[in-house]
This record gives sequence, structure tokens and C-alpha cells, in this order.
Amino acid sequence: MTEEIFKYYQQQRWTFVDYKQEDIEKVKDYFHLTEQLAKVLIHNANSTDVKEIDSILNPDKALLHSFEGVGHPDQLKKAADRLKRAQKNNEHIFINGDPDADGISGTCILAAGLRQLGFKTTYMFPIRPVEGHGIQVRIIDEAKRLGATVLITTDCGTKDIQAVDYAVEQGIDVIVTDHHIIGSSLPKAHAIINPNMYEGETVCNEIAGATVSFKFIQAMYDYLGVEFPEYLFELGLIVSALGSISDRVSMLNPVNRLIVKYGSDAFFQTQREGLKAVRDISMTSKHLTRPRHLSRTVIPRLNAPGRIGNPYENIPDSTLVVDLLLLGKGKRHKAKANHLKQQLDNVYDEEEQQLKNQKLANSSAVDVDVINEKRKKLTATIEDEMDKLIEVQVNQLQDRIIILQGKDWNSGVIGIDADRLKERFLRPAIILNASKTSDYVRGSARSIPRINVYQLINSVEEKFLKLYNRGLFQLEVESAGKKQVVSAFGGHSQACGFTLHKDDVDTFIDMIKTESQTLTLDQFEYHYDVIDRLELNELDEKFITKLDRFSPFGQRFEFPIFYVENCELYGGRSFGNRYQKRLKQHVQFSVASKGSGKNVKLDAVGFGLWEKFCEIKEQSKSLQKIDLIFIAELDPRSKSNAASKAKVRLNVLDIRVSKQLDFDNI
Repeated sequence: MTEEIFKYYQQQRWTFVDYKQEDIEKVKDYFHLTEQLAKVLIHNANSTDVKEIDSILNPDKALLHSFEGVGHPDQLKKAADRLKRAQKNNEHIFINGDPDADGISGTCILAAGLRQLGFKTTYMFPIRPVEGHGIQVRIIDEAKRLGATVLITTDCGTKDIQAVDYAVEQGIDVIVTDHHIIGSSLPKAHAIINPNMYEGETVCNEIAGATVSFKFIQAMYDYLGVEFPEYLFELGLIVSALGSISDRVSMLNPVNRLIVKYGSDAFFQTQREGLKAVRDISMTSKHLTRPRHLSRTVIPRLNAPGRIGNPYENIPDSTLVVDLLLLGKGKRHKAKANHLKQQLDNVYDEEEQQLKNQKLANSSAVDVDVINEKRKKLTATIEDEMDKLIEVQVNQLQDRIIILQGKDWNSGVIGIDADRLKERFLRPAIILNASKTSDYVRGSARSIPRINVYQLINSVEEKFLKLYNRGLFQLEVESAGKKQVVSAFGGHSQACGFTLHKDDVDTFIDMIKTESQTLTLDQFEYHYDVIDRLELNELDEKFITKLDRFSPFGQRFEFPIFYVENCELYGGRSFGNRYQKRLKQHVQFSVASKGSGKNVKLDAVGFGLWEKFCEIKEQSKSLQKIDLIFIAELDPRSKSNAASKAKVRLNVLDIRVSKQLDFDNI
């Protein structure tokens, strides 16, 4: 039965949204829209109430300046009192950020905000391929060595109970700023700023870690009676937007919508040298000016150093990105940039050496870009090995959760591959990565929308604790010649990471597979909601501009998926990053159909669809036509000249031989 259900869900991925004509007319008239755009709003807002839809599209801008709900008021007061004392005593503050775009962004606004208040501030990140995520004993020891008395986290800390205990033993007060789910116990931090601790409903639920840090800094300035500088507000908006896009937070949340909308606008307009450099090297076309464009361009570059960086091996880590983002305007910052550039010379490769005479902002951005290429190579190598392991480790038709065990993979990139594994099988996926140099195994989990993988794994941990009277997710670290065990599990409903001892791996796999049997089969339903049918001749830059009236799109407010039928296929070229040897997973092609009496032809791209494209093309040789579901976008290859006309491209999500559907009667 399970096998049949999985086959069914693999095949039934196109769901055509049902509407009532009276609802369409109501929304259409109120917002002065076409019928298609009215359907987009009804579906994305999950409502036909025009006032509710309007409140989603136009949140109160005052929320940008409010910090209510970012944490419990008592905790905010404790943090403010501690910082006030630290300010009076000229104490040194250390920041432990998480090494991804969200943690990097949070670190940036914390460092900028604290330095503006006059604090000596240092930031460091976990060496992700070696240490993973969270508060690190190594960083605590470095803070102690430098005389820091306060450690502030961003995007981590809520579950780092042992690490916080260690910091307190060293005489360091910890202020946690985080957005992750709270466990059964809390760390003994001086203060914990986490929206999940707020009593009652709050608009700050589901915000990114960077936004928590931004709101925390706003709260601290308010408590200390200091006016919040305009430049700091701009920087906070921008980095919070980057963190929010990276962490895929809900775009139905009003705070997130405001942050992403205005933060993205500020990113494209800012004159700050570091952000300009990131923008210039990431954005290949001036037609790419929307929040959704940042996820494929800027975010991977911000993430890359954290995934593979290790300063002890002369590979720049996330610190490089924060250094870059903090660069301001003017000659003073150019002078600082030149000084920092010399410090980075020892890690430049031959390509980067050619850029020595450029300002640091651009050189650093290229450095980030080159590291991103290295990350792609690592990811492709792992994918090649994964393909072989799937054949022996996975029962593709029976397993409710896909688990792969690898060896000596780079821990910084296994999350990407777990995500691809999840998309491939439409089930939660876990990658376990063992190392010949450690007794501990790192895990990365990703899930599909209806299954909370964090809850699933947390349930396993609680049952393990009852059975064996010890924690399951732990990591042994050494500091100052002493070894100690720290907790190592955290994340969200759709993504989390953990570490466990190699001797517990088999037990974990047995328990997680048993726990997965509690999942109901309808939770595995993972489909595309198709808004409406379109003709190719309706797709132009003007149409996309109209859609962008509803921006930002994102989690729970997705960019609309449309349907086109009876198309002819032209061409078909596989592509992937240049390091992939076995996989040719993406495809570029063209589609054509008649519309208004004339042939219309558009370019299309299908990420991960190469094999399916080949299969469909073979099936459609006998003059059968094909149907597509897609997202319409401006082609990122369009010329960067703002005056040039942008071409529309279909980002194809799925393809099939035409079934000659009567769309209106579905």
C-alpha cells in the first residue's frame, strides 16, 4: 500500500486551484485587477476577504520600528541593563554568529549597532566543516583570552545548554538572540531574546535570526535612550532582508513582508561600498531588481565562505563577508579596505591576484565568488557519491524518510544535498556524514511542507533519553586541554542539523524510521498549486511587472505557477555546474504555440528536469504536444543595459505529454 501511495503522489503533482467566480469578481473589482491576477491574490492570501488581503499586501510600516514581541519584556530588560553596565565599564563584547547568510546578517547588524554605541566588539563564527553550528567552546575561550565579558549570539544559542554553562564558568555573561524552536530546557544565559519565548501572539513569530538581532538592537537603543541612526536602520533593513530570504521565512508575516520589501529596495540603491561590491558581482542584469532574484545570486555568495571556510587552513570564513558588509561610504572606508585587502592577500588564488589594484570591496566580493565556485565543486562531488549510495541504502518505494550515510563529505554543504534529496524523493531526507578523524557523525535534515522533521527528530531524542538516561545529540569538544560534551541539535520544522556519536547511529536510524511510521500518508502529498492557464502570447515583461505589484513572494506567498498546454518542443541542452561529472540535471529548451493567430516561441529552463525532459521528448515524437507548469520570469541573461528590453523565460517546474485537458472543467 505504501508503495502505491508514493507512486500516486509522484504522479499527482499538478493541482489546479478551484475558485468561485463571485470571489474572483469581488477581488478583481476591489483591487482593479485582471481575472488572472485576482486568482493569484485569492490563492496566495488564502482568503477572499478583500480587507484581509489588503492588510497582507500593505502592512503597517510602523512595524519596521517596533520591537514588541521579539522577546519577553523581562529578558529585554535584563539584556539592556547588562549592556548599560558594560557600556559604563567599557567592557569588550564578543559575537558568536551562525555561519550562514542569516547568522552573518545578524552578526553584521549587531556589530554595527554595538560599535556605534562605543563598544569594542569582536565577531567569530564556527568552522562549519569541523564544528558545525551554534556556540563554540573555541570562541568562548578566545573571548576569555581577549578579556571579553559579554558574549552575544545571533541565529543560535537556544539549545546550546552546555556551551552556555561553560561560558558562565569562564565569567562571561551570555545574551542569546535567536529564532529557533525552544527545547524542553533553556540555557542559563543572562538573557534570551527569542520570539518563541514571548507570551501571547506576536507578529515576530516566524521572523529570521537576523531580524531578531535587528529588533534587539532597536530595543537596546530605545532602552538606553539613544536615537537610532538612519545609516544603521538602512543597514539593518538590508541585512535582515538577506537573512529572511536566505531562511525562507513566511511572506504572510507582516514584519517579514516589510523587511524584505524595503530591505531589498535599499540593497539595490545603497551606496555602501561593501554592499555595492556584492551587488555588482552578483547581479548579472539590471533587470533583476526584485527580492526573489537575491536568492539565486547574492545569497549563495554570502553562504559560501561559511560552508567551506576554515581560517586555520587559510580559507576565508564568514568573517570575510561581515567585514565586507560593514564597509561604509567614502574615502575613510576605502583606506580601511586597502588595509584589509593586504590581510587577505595570503588566501587569494591566482585569479584573485589579478584584482590587486581594485578596491577591497570588489576584491573581497570576488573572493566570495571564487569560494562559491569551490562550494559548487564540493557539492557536485558529494552528489556523484550519493547516486551510488542510493542504490544500496535506500528503498525508494518503501522508506518514509530517506537516509544516506556518507564518509568524509564536507559538512558545510551536506544541507544543500539533503535539500536536493528531499526534492528528488518528495520525502524528508537526512544525510549522515561520518569522518575518519572523529568519533562523531554530523547530520543534516530537510523536509517537505506537511512534515515537521524537527519534531520528528526531537521525539526520537526524548525517547532515547528515557531509554538510556543520556542525550542523543551531543558532541565532544576540547578546550584548554579539557574535554567536554555539548548538546548539538537545532533548527526548524523544515530544516535542522545535529551531531551524534558513531556508536549511536544505528540506534538513531532504527528509531527515526520507527517514528516515521507515525506519519499519515496524506502528509506526503507534495504538489504544485497551479493558478491558471495562460497562452504564451500573454507572457511579456508587462505581465511580470503586474505580478510584481504583489511582491515580495516567498514561503507561503509563492510566486504564482501557471499552466500552458499543447506546446511544441524545440532544442534541448543539458547543463549543470562545470564540476559535475555524472549528473546533467538541468535543461534549456524552447517552446512554441499559436496564440492570436501567430506562432509564439519562448525560451525555457528546467532545473533538475534533464532526465524527465529526455523521456517526454521521446514520448512526444509522434507529433504529440506537451504541457508545462512554470513560473514566468525575466531572463537573467538579458543584457544589463537598463534600456534594453528584457526577455521572458519560463522557469519550468514540471512537464508532461499533453493530455488535452479541459482546464475550465477540472
